[in-house]
Amino acid sequence: MSLLDGGPDTVTVYPAGPVQPDGTRGPEGPPVTVRCRVQPSSSEEAGQLGYVDVTLYRVIARQLPAGPWSRAVWRGRDWTVVGEPKRHGGSARTRHDTAMIRRR
Repeated sequence: MSLLDGGPDTVTVYPAGPVQPDGTRGPEGPPVTVRCRVQPSSSEEAGQLGYVDVTLYRVIARQLPAGPWSRAVWRGRDWTVVGEPKRHGGSARTRHDTAMIRRR
């Protein structure tokens, strides 16, 4: 079994709602739970910004229904999807999505 189809981690993604005419976002979409692999990407201290640390993780999944401003829940904590997920093409066995998440 591929780690893309049955990774050791589970992430629940709440897709961001549509942009309203006044610039705000509508309600979140229904939650989608995906099996994936989550890997640490970086950690830096940013005390000047008021945060103790900024930790980024990379989520690798066969399909990741996320986008900018989506909310993700992993290990009981809320995370924000940073930017647009990358869609990696290739064969049916190797295509996958990757996204960066940051702790809220």
